Amino acid sequence: MSDQITFTEIAQLPTAYHVAYIKIEPNIVLAPMAGVTDSIFRRMILRLGGCGLVSTEMTNAASVSPKALRRHRLLDYLPEERPLTMQISGNDPDLVANAARVVEQLGADIIDINCGCPSPKVTGGGHGSALLRDLPKMERLLRAVRAAVQIPVTLKLRAGWDEASLNFIEAGQRAEAAGVAALTLHPRTREQGYKGQADWSRVAALKRAVSIPVIGSGDVVTAQDALIRLRDSGADGVMIGRGAIANPWIFRQVADLRQGRTPFEPTPADKYHLLLEYMAIYAEELPERLALNKIKQLIGQFYIGLPGSNHLRVAVHTSTSLAAAQEAIERFFAPYLETDAAVPEPAIAAD
Repeated sequence: MSDQITFTEIAQLPTAYHVAYIKIEPNIVLAPMAGVTDSIFRRMILRLGGCGLVSTEMTNAASVSPKALRRHRLLDYLPEERPLTMQISGNDPDLVANAARVVEQLGADIIDINCGCPSPKVTGGGHGSALLRDLPKMERLLRAVRAAVQIPVTLKLRAGWDEASLNFIEAGQRAEAAGVAALTLHPRTREQGYKGQADWSRVAALKRAVSIPVIGSGDVVTAQDALIRLRDSGADGVMIGRGAIANPWIFRQVADLRQGRTPFEPTPADKYHLLLEYMAIYAEELPERLALNKIKQLIGQFYIGLPGSNHLRVAVHTSTSLAAAQEAIERFFAPYLETDAAVPEPAIAAD
């Protein structure tokens, strides 16, 4: 298929899908990412516009007790994040079902079961993509969760454990039979991790094999990527992960393309304000050490796209305080702000 897309083609693409009774519109959504998609990051993405659904980070089903939740705060959220998916992982059907009940009581709109994480730490415990090695057990787990809650249950999976065991079609069909309301496929295998290319023909094959919505994920780094993948796969939606860290405006850019507009391109001032607003919210809501770690994480993957940006990353990563990190950011962006005739308003509106 063509690596370009026309406005006529864009106009024919779906713009929404349903997870049971919940309408997801627009159908370009944020992936759950460990250590990244906390409440503050999700709110930032939503405020920039164009994202139809956000998700918490993956949470181990054994870590949803009241005591554990106070410690890790992985399932904290604010009302403006709705509709909100809470993702849990586990390999014991009863344990995961009990965790799902707690998550429902916390106010999740959707429960997502992780059957895709390739991390050895996760798969070593039989969680994540390790479930693809025992599909009958995966199905029992999904049936237990579905019976335990009233809200929709979804599944995020990979194509298989390795190239010799591509079982995503059977996994998707078993999930549908168990009552799962939608599927998200990252079409790499567990063995691939994040190497090589995501094979979106597998997303298309899964879409043809089931009757519930299928969302594709993997290698979406531009707004054009998202719409081309949607066109070529026939998927109901597109999930963006690492591409949203590099460019939090990617969802807005998809919306621009759909409206026939030139996609918004953030100026240096936009990027400057976003970094400082992001830092300020973390400083307000987290202890300084944790807030500093978060800004270091973002700066490492955020696409700055300006000469000398690697020096900025090093300066932030070696900072020992938020004040030092902010000073490094202000010093780097100062020449660009001075050349702007009018500095735009902050990219994230104040609460």
